[in-house]
Amino acid sequence: MLQNSLPMDYDHHAFVEAWEKFIFQGEIDSCIRPVIRESWKRCLQMSVDPFSRQIAHILTEREFKLVVSRNEHLMRVARPYINLLYGYVKGSGFVIFLTDKDGIVLILTGDQEQLEFHRRINLMERAIWTEKEAGTNAVGTAIVEQKPLQVVGGEHFCAIQHGITCSGCPIFGPEGEFLGVLNMSASSESVNPHTLGMVVASAKAIENQLKIEKALENAKLANTVMKNTLEAVPKGIVTVDAFGNITQINSKGIELLNYKGEGATGKSLLDMHPEFSTVLELVKKGSIESMEVVLEEKGSRIQLSVGGNSFFAQDGSYQGAVLTLEEQEQLFHLVNSIEGNRAEFNFNAILGNHPKMMRAKEIAKTAALTNSTVLLLGESGTGKELFAHAIHQASRRKGPFIAVNCSAIPRSLIESELFGYEPGSFTGATKTGRPGKFERANNGTIFLDEIGDMPLDLQAVLLRVLQEREVVRVGGFKPIPINVRVIAATNRNLEERIKEGMFREDLFFRLNVITIQIPPLREIISDLPLFVTKLLPQISQKLGKQVKGVSHAAMEVLSSYHWPGNVRELENVLERGVLLAQGQLIDVDDLPPNLVKNTRIVTGTGDTSSLSLQETEKKAIIQALSSEDSIVDAAKRLGISRSTLYRKMKQYGIEGFTGSDMHSH
Repeated sequence: MLQNSLPMDYDHHAFVEAWEKFIFQGEIDSCIRPVIRESWKRCLQMSVDPFSRQIAHILTEREFKLVVSRNEHLMRVARPYINLLYGYVKGSGFVIFLTDKDGIVLILTGDQEQLEFHRRINLMERAIWTEKEAGTNAVGTAIVEQKPLQVVGGEHFCAIQHGITCSGCPIFGPEGEFLGVLNMSASSESVNPHTLGMVVASAKAIENQLKIEKALENAKLANTVMKNTLEAVPKGIVTVDAFGNITQINSKGIELLNYKGEGATGKSLLDMHPEFSTVLELVKKGSIESMEVVLEEKGSRIQLSVGGNSFFAQDGSYQGAVLTLEEQEQLFHLVNSIEGNRAEFNFNAILGNHPKMMRAKEIAKTAALTNSTVLLLGESGTGKELFAHAIHQASRRKGPFIAVNCSAIPRSLIESELFGYEPGSFTGATKTGRPGKFERANNGTIFLDEIGDMPLDLQAVLLRVLQEREVVRVGGFKPIPINVRVIAATNRNLEERIKEGMFREDLFFRLNVITIQIPPLREIISDLPLFVTKLLPQISQKLGKQVKGVSHAAMEVLSSYHWPGNVRELENVLERGVLLAQGQLIDVDDLPPNLVKNTRIVTGTGDTSSLSLQETEKKAIIQALSSEDSIVDAAKRLGISRSTLYRKMKQYGIEGFTGSDMHSH
């Protein structure tokens, strides 16, 4: 028997006497259950009239419409179960009704005679059956107790209900929230303890249906979220079952698979594209990170990078996989962005006002607007890569800038690095193959530095690539079309290399479309102060120093040096000078000894001869003292302090310079 159901030993007259004893004397008989006893006390505190003939407040039609709108879902779910329950007791004198969480009657059904009887005590739709409005009853008390309850005859607080018995059960939502009460009432003679069980079973059925609908709603929402998520992913997403049938696919996936039919879901991926056979075989054994799949259809060619995450049942059986599809061009763009494969310098970064440098930049700017191959010639350190960056920046190409040093890649790897390789084409090759730098540079520029050191057999492959505008991977046979601008550079004399049999003449002619000769620093030595002015602040900032310039004597040394390492060597010399400088100027002492030793300066007679560091410095001091009126002015010209000048004059034995105010300062 359910707790709080009709007592088996219920005696109507005894309960009525106990009720009268409580109402008139304030005493509670031991036959009254605790749950009823507590309810009576609450009713007394709320000043409920036990003798009222008009219990339960009735809402207006307008008020009730608002209540119904808030409880539409509960009413829709509960109505079939209420009708089913009534079908079991029809003709037995029962009425069944549903209330919301506030005790307001939402649905009422039952035998007509009983409906009319209960209507006389205000049991109707729109009525409020809380304890405050109707005293102790199965609805109001169940709202307080939050558990099933049967209230029998004399247990009701209001005397007008002493002839009926009501059985109520709370209904809770999927999250445990209290929604309302299902109640079944009749005259006390028609009710037995099993009545409450029927109500409880129906209430639980309503709760289960609410849970099912909530689960379906959550699943639908999750599916919507999943679809929207898949649509938001820039990659193609395809899920397949164990047989390779598509179970889900986003718009990008349909686009990449070039599917034109109705509804790809349920279709076999292999029927669409047999090229996926290797992918599906591999994912059955485990997830794959990346694999190339080439789809060729009606003259079109799409290169895809395919990844796969497999999923298995608890018994280890393969259930399917989630495949990610991405155009290799997009993947290359991402990889190139991560690796920094972009041109960082423009023509403004190329210093020099010398006519030779200006001519080189003029040709480069013209070449940038074409798709022609460019050959950059110049010694090491002259800035050939700067020119390559600037040409790409000024071009109309939107693809990456990929630089390759042909002399730095091992001979055994250079071909696969440049042109890629197919799966398993050599020992150590990945199972999925790999595209080369030419493919990754598609729609952009590839800069082949030190082209003069490229092996002869690879020169033949490069020549074919330049002629056909397509590459064939190592171990492969299918040509892959490319749209790449080639810029080559070398510090070698290619004509001499051709005579030596180390460079192909036909490749030279193919590369030598637009040739740019970049002058060495010694040929544009007049630009040296400009280089120093631009480079010094950058180097000082990098090293955290405050060096702002070069002394006059040091500049004479720098300007007289022959610079075999060109601008790169100048950068190294300035970096050393900044590190060693004691003040804000780099002095001769801060320069590398070998540089000073190999410096040639112009003597007073116009002859050029080799002088030592001491001779160079002494000559500069004498010239400064001779042309200036004071020690201070001479020190300023030399870029050193007055105390340093005095020390060096003493060191070199320079005396007798007593200009008009030589000693006044």
